[in-house]
This record gives sequence, structure tokens and C-alpha cells, in this order.
Amino acid sequence: MPTFEEALDYLGIDYADDIVSRNVQRALDAAVGVVKGTVGDDIFEYFPNSPKLRELILLHMADLYDERNTTTLKANAVNRRIIDSMEWQLKLELKRQKEDSA
Repeated sequence: MPTFEEALDYLGIDYADDIVSRNVQRALDAAVGVVKGTVGDDIFEYFPNSPKLRELILLHMADLYDERNTTTLKANAVNRRIIDSMEWQLKLELKRQKEDSA
């Protein structure tokens, strides 16, 4: 899972005051929840160091952070396709990993 520092780097934030820190942490926590809900609650158990999973969380986090002051969350069309593809790939990989572990 991405760290708070990785999230700041991903967003290009050099210095975070208390408000920025809370907003970034909230977006990061929500992004983890979105990925767990979309892919599977045990995704981190099976893929603790997956670069694809890390990037997916960071993409969601950036979208949530960037759009936090709007009434609707939106990713541009290219990001949305990437996010959808990564979610499906991870779902299938998780299913395969669970079957192999059984």
C-alpha cells in the first residue's frame, strides 16, 4: 500500500500543512477503500507488493484529492480506462491466486 509520503510525491506536494495532510490522508484512505471494494478485501494479503495495485490506489487517490471541492468525482477518459483495466486485471489475478492457494 502506498505510504503518505508516496501520496505527497505523487501529487507533487513538497510541503504539506495540517489541512493538506488531512486531505491527502483522507483521499488515500478512501482510495484504499475503493480498491478493496472493487477488487476484493483481501487483495493486500495476496499482492502486498504489487506495483499495479500501488499505482491503482495512487490514481484513485489523486482523482479524489484533485476533485475534492467539486460535487462530482471524475477521472478523464484515459485515466478511467486505465483504472477500469487495472481493476479487472487485479480481480482476475486475485481469483487465480486464491484458486492456486486452495
